[in-house]
Amino acid sequence: MALTDLSRLPLPSACHEALREPRCQRIDDHAVPLAAAWWNAETAAARLPGAPVAAPGVTHLSRGDLFADAVDLWARSDEELLRFTWRVLAWGSGMKLRLNRRRIRAVADDTASVVKTLRRALEAATADPTPAYEVLHPKGRNAVRYLGPAFSTKLLYFAGAGAVRHPCAILDSRVATTLKKSCGWASLGHGRWPTYTYGRYCTLLSRWAHEESERLGRDVGVDEIERWLFDSAGGQARKQVSTAGTRRC
Repeated sequence: MALTDLSRLPLPSACHEALREPRCQRIDDHAVPLAAAWWNAETAAARLPGAPVAAPGVTHLSRGDLFADAVDLWARSDEELLRFTWRVLAWGSGMKLRLNRRRIRAVADDTASVVKTLRRALEAATADPTPAYEVLHPKGRNAVRYLGPAFSTKLLYFAGAGAVRHPCAILDSRVATTLKKSCGWASLGHGRWPTYTYGRYCTLLSRWAHEESERLGRDVGVDEIERWLFDSAGGQARKQVSTAGTRRC
């Protein structure tokens, strides 16, 4: 199949309404249920640092929480970097824990190498999505076993610590469904996206974010568009819980 010309794809008008909502409510406050006890037990069983993933009594984890974790991340200890990783995986998984035990085991089997790889990818993510993604998916394979595109792009995204102009965005099956069915990206394919495709995806969202920034008169982040793409795929989205009530941004 010929590659879709992304320069011609318009952002669906339905997204315009979503972007009227304050960024802090749609992004920073976007929280999901947290299986904290499971993550604490499994990382302890694997004798890995980074627990606890949340303080006692904390039942949800928000994007804003993970943004705070990512500030100056590459200057922090290996333990803090692994805690960030567990928390991102926990946010991405919610209460669905399939394959996470295998991901934890993959880190335990070669912790030093995995931490080094994560540091390289997360630092690269602040400048350019393409080389950052390639670190985690060299020549189309997972650098860390069971850490595929959906979860690795979450790590690259949260490495931006919430910066509106951070270039990396989450790409998963729900986002891809909306891109194909509602936005016209016919050649996107499924699942194991190559580095070139992830770069094209981030470039597309960056263009849309720039266009919407001019239309709305404020900085629109690529994550605001990603959130709409995810929610528009149908079915059950990540449950959102406001961590600060309805804030005035």
